[in-house]
Amino acid sequence: MNAYAKCVAVAGMVCQMSGAMTPAEYLKTLPKPVFRQGHGLLPLSRFGWTLPFDARVELAENWGYCLEFGGYVTEKSVEKLADPESIESKLCALTASDPKRYPMFVICSRHLPFEEAPAETWARDADGKLLDAKAESMDGTEWQKGMKVVWSPEAPDSVWEMAGAYRADPIREVRKRCPIAIVLNGGEYGLGVIGFAKKVWEKDPRIVAAKGDKPWFDYISERKAHQELIIAKAVRDAAPDRQLYIYYPTSGGTHRNRWGGWKAWCYGYEWMKPVSDLASSESYYSHFNTGWTGKQDMLTMVLNARGFEIAQGQPLSYNWLCAGWPRGDEGDRGLGDLTRYTGFLKCHYTTGMVGGNAGYYAYPKGGFGVEFEPDAPPHWLRQMVVFSRVHALFSHLEPFLREGDLLAGPDMHVWSKDQPAYEFPTGDDTVRVVARKRRDTPEWLVTAWAAGGDARDVSVTLPELGEITLRARPDGSVYRAVIADGKPRLQVVDSDAGGSPVD
Repeated sequence: MNAYAKCVAVAGMVCQMSGAMTPAEYLKTLPKPVFRQGHGLLPLSRFGWTLPFDARVELAENWGYCLEFGGYVTEKSVEKLADPESIESKLCALTASDPKRYPMFVICSRHLPFEEAPAETWARDADGKLLDAKAESMDGTEWQKGMKVVWSPEAPDSVWEMAGAYRADPIREVRKRCPIAIVLNGGEYGLGVIGFAKKVWEKDPRIVAAKGDKPWFDYISERKAHQELIIAKAVRDAAPDRQLYIYYPTSGGTHRNRWGGWKAWCYGYEWMKPVSDLASSESYYSHFNTGWTGKQDMLTMVLNARGFEIAQGQPLSYNWLCAGWPRGDEGDRGLGDLTRYTGFLKCHYTTGMVGGNAGYYAYPKGGFGVEFEPDAPPHWLRQMVVFSRVHALFSHLEPFLREGDLLAGPDMHVWSKDQPAYEFPTGDDTVRVVARKRRDTPEWLVTAWAAGGDARDVSVTLPELGEITLRARPDGSVYRAVIADGKPRLQVVDSDAGGSPVD
């Protein structure tokens, strides 16, 4: 029985007579994760509607999560800070009382200038008429709300300075009352990607002239980074003592080189890197991927992005994670197995992840505060518990992340053949091994994951360490390795696997 299953069983035994319970009540029944005292990993955050107050507090007190301010921070939401009895005021008071126990995270507003923006903000044809998303001209040259205009990469800086103020000003009001640990910018606004807008931009003579001979990918990536850096500066100035400002996504490219048209749907990390304090990729179960295994599995995508991020000088990351949500005809089939999610997360941390965001993108029936039976906790909550436990495990292994390097492995990546695969082949595509080595000492961290679901033994060879045999489990096996008496010596360090040394 893995750690998660044990927790569910304990909760069921404790609460079998108590009836339905809330998320916070359920969390209180579980064994708490054990974090290393004084660790430096970044606190976890979440995205997707707001949790009940008591759940937010419980997650911050015991589960390694930030205290959730709730929703986008806007002028309207910070008005509630004038009322000392509002939830917003109570949250700020908690953080102010103990910022380490209650680290605050906020989400940037998505508000953009419209009526107040100048005419050159949007793409226009040679006659000066606005272009819609179908690259068709629209009558008139005055922008009006409701018209399907397309943002121009040549929109003046004043537009993005206004957008920065829309985000920064409310955040500054929160910061007056308490420290802010993490600022999330969910992106997906303003300048679009080539796949959506190139056919429109090509009809705007001003845009074409500005692009010149540059490839569209280079030009749009450069312009997007320029615009977002203006916004980022405003937000960073509003929370100068934050631990992290993260922009979604600022990724080396999970789909990089996977197919010929990949550049149409992202921006180049070469330009976007300074927009976000850390690299930040998306890994959502069965969302533009084949899940734990398959031809476009999640770990292969992670390693693809990580490889390019490392090449660009960014060895650490803070990522957007989700083990699935009900979608259309898929229903609950869109929910990933949480045992294998545990193994995936252990691999992801081993690549250099120092924290992340637990997302969920379907609104549960009755909401996130609805009560449930103790033996049937909702999947979104179980995901957060799994994330917390893996985060706690790696808080004890932090020196490997901050003072070590992800090992390249003997092969090149299956898609990006100019960069290492950053894993070690096992002879089985459904068993994955990733490893790090500390720079200051001959000590290795090795994670073996039975992504296909069946535990098995595998052998791999690491530089300097030599050949080792590992027990790959569906929930991942994490080993610390040294050389003793001239041969590798391994110790299992997973909290639910005993931790006894083996030869």
